Amino acid sequence: MARPERNNVDYFPFLCEDGKKMFFLEETYGNDGFATFVKLLRELAKTDYHYLNLSKKTTIMFLSAKCKVSVETLESIINDLVDLEKFDKVLWGENKVIWCQDFVDSIQDAYGKRKNKCITYDGLLLLLVSLGVRKPINLQSKGVIKPQSKVEDSIEEEINPKKKPIKKVFISPTKVEFMQYAKSQLLDDIYQKSKKKLEWKWNAWNTDEWKDGNGKQISNWKSKLLHNLNYITQ
Repeated sequence: MARPERNNVDYFPFLCEDGKKMFFLEETYGNDGFATFVKLLRELAKTDYHYLNLSKKTTIMFLSAKCKVSVETLESIINDLVDLEKFDKVLWGENKVIWCQDFVDSIQDAYGKRKNKCITYDGLLLLLVSLGVRKPINLQSKGVIKPQSKVEDSIEEEINPKKKPIKKVFISPTKVEFMQYAKSQLLDDIYQKSKKKLEWKWNAWNTDEWKDGNGKQISNWKSKLLHNLNYITQ
């Protein structure tokens, strides 16, 4: 029976030599600074995908209790670690999410014998979009594509890459299939305004035997359509 995939670790390396960042924490917060930092790393190790979402007040209250410091002190320590470039500035500033690239780099050996790889920063961004923690970007930010549609396959591929790519035979969609898929990806009012353009796009690709404007064979029509929706719906 195959072992279930794990996206957390039981241990992580910790350098004994004190650096400037740890020196600053201890000088500013005493032992609370150092102890809180270590406990934050422990939480990152135990949590799936190695990030902490502190956007909810109750979550940061619970974490401050585990660290034996006040919520104000915990937030101050985290803010200083962000300024010291230990934690990611964008994710903390926009979403109250802790991500430590140095920590993730240090635990790569733990994933060496696993079938699944450790999540990357880009993979985390996709995951946070799918969970509704971060706002969708690009086409989604314009209110064209539904948030879930563009990230589902990308997250799976990022976190659980396939062992060997399987060559698929391209099967062109019927106009009904094409239009139904487009409708599932668009907001209703955008779809209704774009129906004629979508039908024209299907006719064009179908006439060209499903080759793009450069004469290259389209291998995944759904993906190709998604990449073109921004232009089709303008």
